[in-house]
Amino acid sequence: MKKNSCGELSPVAAKIRDLSVAKWGEDRAIEIVGGCSRVTELLRKMGKFAQFDEPILITGPSGVGKESVASSCHLLSPRSNAPYISVNCPQYGEGNLSVSELFGHKKGAYTGAVADHKGLFETADGGTIFLDEIADLPMNTQVMLLRALAEGEFKRFGDSTPRRVNVRVIAATNRPLKSLIATNAFRDDLYFRLCYFKLEVPPLKKRAEDWRCLVEHFLRKLECKYKVRKEFSKKALEVLEGYPWPGNVRELRSVVTMGYSMAEGKVIQPEDFEMALDDGVTAMGVVGLDPVAQPKHTEEDEILNRIRAKRSNFWDEVYSPFMNRDLNRQQVRTILNNVMRDCRSYKGLISEMNLPATDYQKFMDFLRHHKLKVSGSANSNGE
Repeated sequence: MKKNSCGELSPVAAKIRDLSVAKWGEDRAIEIVGGCSRVTELLRKMGKFAQFDEPILITGPSGVGKESVASSCHLLSPRSNAPYISVNCPQYGEGNLSVSELFGHKKGAYTGAVADHKGLFETADGGTIFLDEIADLPMNTQVMLLRALAEGEFKRFGDSTPRRVNVRVIAATNRPLKSLIATNAFRDDLYFRLCYFKLEVPPLKKRAEDWRCLVEHFLRKLECKYKVRKEFSKKALEVLEGYPWPGNVRELRSVVTMGYSMAEGKVIQPEDFEMALDDGVTAMGVVGLDPVAQPKHTEEDEILNRIRAKRSNFWDEVYSPFMNRDLNRQQVRTILNNVMRDCRSYKGLISEMNLPATDYQKFMDFLRHHKLKVSGSANSNGE
């Protein structure tokens, strides 16, 4: 059985790793590291729920590994040898696109539909479809998904023939769906169809000493890849212990990688990775101030800080994470609206995002396509 510095992996975690390596290779191994009670309970439920066909709803903040949990449930299920399709819901705006991609369309159903198109639900027939950030699924697509879950059938867009597929649905969200239901942004009947089983992935700050296991795990992965062994100094570990980890496991891995790459010798010091942490929180963690007095820093705040420091731009910090499902639509809106309060125009907005004027049309097309209305602008021409 595989081991790490925290002891043996649980039987479920070890099985997940072995199955993922066999199916996707060592580079895509799913390794659920840590032994706190929350992770132990999560793994126990995963092993139970995976054996059934009913939908699973996975909740938890950004960066905790919800997609890994979804993939693991598929691997542990009787459907493991069938297709596994992952869908990024925020990339589809309102209209025909999301319906067409998920459920397909008939030739001539709309302008540009030059041939019959099989949707992702049909592609996943017999297997599992993972709907990441389900809260961003457009309302018209929510209706079709509800029918597919309730009746086991759907129609391609523009087609009158119902189709049936055998698909297990797993959905994930980092937003409170019940709050969205209260504002009519999410259907309550769809919520109850999705929530037969619920898995809550804990944030890193609620995983006791698991962060130390993860640090050791990420260091050994880097050592295996680059053939150099490095360790964090005692002072560096104190800094990591005092940090609240708003970006969760994803952020921790980035910090460990930064420290490993910047360290001149074999001991990683705080200055080797401090640029990857939020300055204010890091400073307070070092001097040991009361954690309650520390300000709450969101992932959106951190992105804006990096952009405003002129080290990066919108395409790198916002667009790419959004398209890779690391940011959702509401987070992008928050970032844009926070900047718009100061500049008051779209031309000013792209300037504040460190973009050249020649990117104006590309930027506006992105906003329109993803329904990212920005408040506070003078007009769409940015004047």
